[in-house]
Order: sequence, then structure tokens, then C-alpha cells
Amino acid sequence: MICVTNVFKYYGRMTVLDDVSATFDRGKIHGLIGRNGSGKTVLMKCITGLIRVTSGTISVDGQVVRKDIETLPSLGAIIETPGFLPYCSGYKNLALLAQLNKKADRNTVHAAIKTVGLDPHNRNG
Repeated sequence: MICVTNVFKYYGRMTVLDDVSATFDRGKIHGLIGRNGSGKTVLMKCITGLIRVTSGTISVDGQVVRKDIETLPSLGAIIETPGFLPYCSGYKNLALLAQLNKKADRNTVHAAIKTVGLDPHNRNG
């Protein structure tokens, strides 16, 4: 469970997050809706630990982000633009990510590619 409690984020005199509170339950799909510039991306970056809140707390399973834990060890998030290497195949991109965090081996990458209906042996796509 993710709990966002009375979160404020300021950049200089500009208020980006103004007393935001929300609870995101495990196993449910949640969405953030708002106009451009409303703070959705900043909130997600705070939840993931990429940036610090000015005040308030964000906790994940009871651990406060950037206090008890710096970043979430099993979190994968694409915020804004995906960071894929354009000169590498989908397989190579996944294999590189798997090597970085040592969470998946070659067979797991193959299985993930097959799960979404792609051919893991096609190195061009």
C-alpha cells in the first residue's frame, strides 16, 4: 500500500504539490488525472523516491520514502518518456535492464517477450 499524507512540494516560490493526500491499495489499478502542470509527474517522482517532498510523508508498506528507504527496490516506472536505447532491439533493451538489477536471467527475458506476443529470437524488433 502507498500512502501519501499532506505532501507539499515547492520549487522556490512555486507550489507544485499543495497538501496532497491519497492512498493506493495493493492489487488495484489507479490513475492520476489532471491538466498539464498540475503536479502528476512530480507526485510520481516523489512516490518513486526520485525527488524529495518539501513536507509531508510518502510511505510504501509502512516505510517512509527517502527516510526509511531511498528508493523502492522492486519498482519499475516509466515517467514521461521511455528511456529505451533506440539502436537496440526490444530484447537487448530488456536484457540490459535485467543485467542492471540482476532480477531476471535470459529465460525470464524470453518469457516476458513471449507473454506480450513477440518473438524473442527476432533481434531486429
